[in-house]
Amino acid sequence: MLTLLFSLLLTAPADTTRPVTVIVVRHAEKAAQPAGNPPLSPGGVARAAALDSALADANVTAILVTPYLRNSETAAPVAKRFGLTPLVVPITPQGGVKLHATAMAAKARELGGTVLVVGHSNTVGAVVEALGGPKVGDLPDSEYTQLWTVVVREGVVTVVRSRFGAN
Repeated sequence: MLTLLFSLLLTAPADTTRPVTVIVVRHAEKAAQPAGNPPLSPGGVARAAALDSALADANVTAILVTPYLRNSETAAPVAKRFGLTPLVVPITPQGGVKLHATAMAAKARELGGTVLVVGHSNTVGAVVEALGGPKVGDLPDSEYTQLWTVVVREGVVTVVRSRFGAN
């Protein structure tokens, strides 16, 4: 299903402006320990593999993550598939969620092509909104399955919400 979706979104007729496709997900499930910067749980590792499968045909050209281990581990299988090194977008305490999300969205637009953004429950919606999509709000703490595809072409924004991995 996702392969068909990406085929439809990514094979639209060519135009004078290169479209930007940004795929926004929350990091996969994290382990309970250690506190602060835990790695992925076994379920999270499985979800990261599911994300890789879902994006196998997406021709990802860049990956943006936050400095947390769970974000880089979520992106790792996709990065390996496409031979990419994720770019770390720092989180500044004084910047807040909106500013961080705006920075991630701006960097994704600058990079162009198909960009994977691995965020957090309180940044996924803000990144989608910063790209011109609808107001999404924060994700519930238990939500890891949402995948937001935002396509920006000549100022027109198309957003598709889908799911990946086990519920």
